[in-house]
Amino acid sequence: MIKPAPFVRDATEKDIEALTHIKETSALHRDRLRDAKLFAFRYLVLEHNANLIGFACLVFTRPESWSDARDTRHLPQIVDLQIAPKLRGKGYGTYLISELEQLVVQQGYKEIFLAVDPINNLRAYRLYQRLGYHELQKVPYLKHWEFVASDGILHRGDDWIVDMVKRF
Repeated sequence: MIKPAPFVRDATEKDIEALTHIKETSALHRDRLRDAKLFAFRYLVLEHNANLIGFACLVFTRPESWSDARDTRHLPQIVDLQIAPKLRGKGYGTYLISELEQLVVQQGYKEIFLAVDPINNLRAYRLYQRLGYHELQKVPYLKHWEFVASDGILHRGDDWIVDMVKRF
């Protein structure tokens, strides 16, 4: 028996509960669905065997609610790619990234960007390197981010980041 392949599709309201099992909170996912309607922004999910197992944002224009909304550098960009913890290391992240890259190429872009914490997310950093992404700077920099979710809660943080690019 042939098992169905995973596939990528746009997220919908019906996905919110499953999305919160991968990353809390429901307001974050609702805000991304809103942004996907208003901006050049796609909120995509990875589905396999009728289960939602991952997601990512594919950003062509940053939403106004983001602290770096006016920054037009490093676009299009993959943001917050997540695979369900129990399924990491099984090729699903590679598959999702490949699908995102194909969407970018179909839109006529010659490169795609992402940002990763090479210290606290070494596994993802190594995956991106293996998939042909190259650092734009050798030394990580501290990036401050913040946004107010639709539930009124302020989310903020500081991450050590390296920007990466893949050219086609």
